[in-house]
Amino acid sequence: MDNQKTLEDIRDVFSIFHDGTIETWNGNRESLKLKIDCEYLANKIDKSYRIFYVEFEQIDKLEFIPWMNPMKNSQILDTNIETIFQTSLEILSAEIENKIVKITCNQSNNDFDYWGGILLVNSKSVKVFDEKNNELTIDKLDEICNEYWNEIKEQTEKSIIEKERK
Repeated sequence: MDNQKTLEDIRDVFSIFHDGTIETWNGNRESLKLKIDCEYLANKIDKSYRIFYVEFEQIDKLEFIPWMNPMKNSQILDTNIETIFQTSLEILSAEIENKIVKITCNQSNNDFDYWGGILLVNSKSVKVFDEKNNELTIDKLDEICNEYWNEIKEQTEKSIIEKERK
């Protein structure tokens, strides 16, 4: 797969999972699977679903740059999968920078001395699966996301119109 296309796919996946949370992981740098809790989108596939899986093959870069709390603590670049994903990371945004996907994350577990950070990722491929391990194309995931946000927009507009009538 074309590396630029893969970078765009990784960025798109994490952008779509905005407000979702990386909950657990399994694997290594050859094959890594992340469990993403994103109930509002998973429910669009099946009302009982709440998670997705994101699978990377042949990871070239996986690093976490934490935002320290307190800020005076030394910032340590983490490249260890076990410590990067030792607590849930809430996905805020994703962008491509210097041929790497930069994912901005929050972290709310007070047992750790950081409150979020930047997850840097690049791999040979990325795949997305629903809760029952059915593979989803990036286009299908995007379609589900757009459907969700269009419904929210319609509900909001309807609510505004109803309030104006009162």
